[in-house]
Amino acid sequence: MAKPAVISVIGSLNVDLVTRTSRVPVGGETLTSESFDIGFGGKGANQAVACARLSRTEKQALNGEASDVEVRMVGAVGDDQFSPDFLKSLRKDGLNTDKIKVLPGKKTGVAVIIVETQSGENRIMFCPGANYDVKVEDLVDDDASVALFQLELPLDVVLHNMKVARDKGVETIINPAPAIPLPDEAYSGLGHLIVNETEASILSGIENPTSWDKVAAVFVSRGVKNVIITLGGDGVYYQTEKRQSESLPGKIVPARKVKVVDTTAAGDTFAGAYSVAVAHWKAMSRGSDFDLDVAIAHANRAASMTVQKKGAQSSIPWANEVPEA
Repeated sequence: MAKPAVISVIGSLNVDLVTRTSRVPVGGETLTSESFDIGFGGKGANQAVACARLSRTEKQALNGEASDVEVRMVGAVGDDQFSPDFLKSLRKDGLNTDKIKVLPGKKTGVAVIIVETQSGENRIMFCPGANYDVKVEDLVDDDASVALFQLELPLDVVLHNMKVARDKGVETIINPAPAIPLPDEAYSGLGHLIVNETEASILSGIENPTSWDKVAAVFVSRGVKNVIITLGGDGVYYQTEKRQSESLPGKIVPARKVKVVDTTAAGDTFAGAYSVAVAHWKAMSRGSDFDLDVAIAHANRAASMTVQKKGAQSSIPWANEVPEA
C-alpha cells in the first residue's frame, strides 16, 4: 500500500457539556431541560474526527486497518478527569494522538452547549483551558499533505503555523471560527477558506451582504485561492481565484432536504470531508486541477448526515454512511 496522505489538524480539544431544551430561557428564568450529556468536541478535534471517519469505514477503524489518509491531531488537554477517555476516543476513531500534549496542572477546554430541540439550532460558550497554553512553535510535520486550522487556539499559534505550512508547501485550509478579523498575512497564498455566513461578513467587513460574489471578491483580492461559504439550509456557495479572474460568478450547491435534529458539528463535518478530498488530490494529482465541484458536493452530503443526529463527534458519519448523490 502506498504511503498515506497526512492531514495535520492543529486545533482545540474540548469537553462538550450539552443541554437540550425546547427553548432557550430568558434572563432570570429557570427552565427544566429535556436532557444533559457529556461528550468530546472542540472544533479542532471535531474536524480531526471528521477527517478520520470520512477517509475510512467504521469496520476499517474497528479492525485497525490502514487507510490512505493518516490524521494527526495536534493540540493540548489538561491532566484532569476528562483527558484519558478523550484520547482513547480519538484513537478509537483512527486518529494519531502522539502530538496532543497533556499539560500538568491545566484543565481540558470545555464548551457549554445549549441545543434548541424545536429548531435544532445551538448556542455555545467556550472556556479554552489547555487550548490557550499551546505554545508558538512549529507544529506542522514535514510530511503533511494538508494542514487544517480553526481559531480556538491562540491566534499567534495559528498564524505562525499557517505560514510554516505554506512555506513547506503544505496545502493549507482554515475554518476561522470563532470569527475575528485576521491580518492580511493570514490570507496571502491561502489555498482554502471555509466560512459560514456570519464569519464571511465579519472577516470581509461587509455587513448584511447581499451578494456572495462581492464577499468572495474581498477574500480573493487578499490572496485566497478557493472561497467556500456554507449557508445552512440554503446550501453552499463557492468561488475560486481562477473563476473570478475570468469574471465568472460563484456557484451554489443546494442543501439536501433532511430533518434537522442538531446542527452541532455540521460545519466541522463539512470541513473534514473537504480536507480529505484535498488530501486525496494532493497525493494523486500529478499536476491535475483540484475538482472543487466534487469536493463541495461530497462535503455537503456528509454535513447533511450530521444534522440528523444528536451530539458533536458522535454525529459525524463514516465514509460508507455518506450517500453517493
